[in-house]
Amino acid sequence: MNKVEFVDSLRRSISAVGDYNFINETVEYYQSYIETEVRKGKSEAEVLGELGDPKLIAKSILASKGIGGAGVTEEEKTESPEGDKVTINTRRGKQFVMPLWMIKGLGIATIVGVVALLGLIIKALWPIIFVGAAAVLIYKFIRDNF
Repeated sequence: MNKVEFVDSLRRSISAVGDYNFINETVEYYQSYIETEVRKGKSEAEVLGELGDPKLIAKSILASKGIGGAGVTEEEKTESPEGDKVTINTRRGKQFVMPLWMIKGLGIATIVGVVALLGLIIKALWPIIFVGAAAVLIYKFIRDNF
């Protein structure tokens, strides 16, 4: 990982704060720290190695700000060790725990709803489709035979 990747990862990981001034100040602090240490003679890799994982840094920053789900910037689903529950972390730091059966049920209900909606649309358009198809067949018959 280089400085740019470190800073990008840190920025993404603390974006849950929502305060862009705070995010920019934090990122600038770490950029400045890395540059200062490099000027002192350390390699960029050494400085980044000392700092550690930017996601862990972000977690501690977010925890100090009192934001739950620290370090999570995208919706992420993880199964519990039992495998029967799924924890969903949102960008705003909220956590939802849902039983796996409920998520599967919602998926099936969505599919059934879409199929039912398509059925209703076809049912409503069936007379138009039937009349149109009949008109085309009659037209072709007349054109070819007369």
